[in-house]
Amino acid sequence: MTSTLGFAILAVLARGERTGYDIAAAMRRPIAYFWTAGHSQIHAELQKLLAAELVGYEARQGPGPQGKKVYHVTPEGSLALRAWVTEPPRERPERDELVLKTYASWLADPDLIRQMFTDQLAVHEARLAEYEREGELIGEPPGFGDPRFGNYAALRCGLGYERHRAEWCRWMISQLSARLNPSWELAKPSES
Repeated sequence: MTSTLGFAILAVLARGERTGYDIAAAMRRPIAYFWTAGHSQIHAELQKLLAAELVGYEARQGPGPQGKKVYHVTPEGSLALRAWVTEPPRERPERDELVLKTYASWLADPDLIRQMFTDQLAVHEARLAEYEREGELIGEPPGFGDPRFGNYAALRCGLGYERHRAEWCRWMISQLSARLNPSWELAKPSES
């Protein structure tokens, strides 16, 4: 049984052959919008995919004295990927540390919680700005069937997530600010 990481690697290789290093780079963007993996995880998974004959490789001359392996998806790998893409996603447990901390936040100093949300807001706003810049570079969505369509769709999902998360952080900051300084709610400018 192939892992989700294995299918992520197959999806990368379905777009063209790559070295292990190139696969890791592709896992940073755009796949990192929704799935992350380290180089050691990718290497271990490639070995499993090789054993299952879902990928193959060609040994080629590297830039230095070492050779390099250039991986490609096999016909069996392509069939497995095509079948997997249309299966419903597996249920996964939700694990969101910030939400868990919020659940227990009543135990902490409200100023510290507000600062944590202020810091988180900055993180989400920065990521949102980065995704918006990438969206401007992509422009209009490519047609379905073009591999770039998946990049665009993943980016849209990331944009929606970051907008939602930033709005939630703003709401938390507002709630905490009003509790700490009740006159803040009356003095803040109205939002349109």
